Amino acid sequence: MKRASLLLLLLVLISCTPKKENTTETTPENNALQDTVKVTEEVVSEENTATEVNDTPATEISNEDYYICYTDDDVPTRVIWIRFTKEGKALQVKYKGQKEAINVVFVSEEVSEGGAYPTIESNYDEIYNGTKNGTYTLTHSGAWDYVTYTREKDKKQFHFTIDHNADPYGKEPCF
Repeated sequence: MKRASLLLLLLVLISCTPKKENTTETTPENNALQDTVKVTEEVVSEENTATEVNDTPATEISNEDYYICYTDDDVPTRVIWIRFTKEGKALQVKYKGQKEAINVVFVSEEVSEGGAYPTIESNYDEIYNGTKNGTYTLTHSGAWDYVTYTREKDKKQFHFTIDHNADPYGKEPCF
């Protein structure tokens, strides 16, 4: 009798467990990422010409855009913010002390399982005055976000980490 009751209880628990959906889309609000596989997308620059000039529609701010502020791992006074769409795609980067933000163009994204949280690595080209100036690699895992910027002219890299004290995923930039 105890076995039958235990088996019935187990069946009820299993049937009440929500089903997971397979998806490749990730947003910062969706940190409990479902089963995913490697995703790679490439952008054809001709299809996204609006992001190649700094005073284009990419500078229009939506009510659903959000910002993440990052601090340089080696130079704590070097601070940047990145503006994202509600879908989690980066649009612009601005360094503290600069007058204007710089547009970025999505290149690819890779999602890898393993560890405590899935890791999403997105790559963007920095476009300034119509020219590629560098590449940003944005890494998101759990509550942590990292940026590696590779300057085009000399391939020097700069590493940044999210500033959790600067209203992460906030509606306003930190500076």
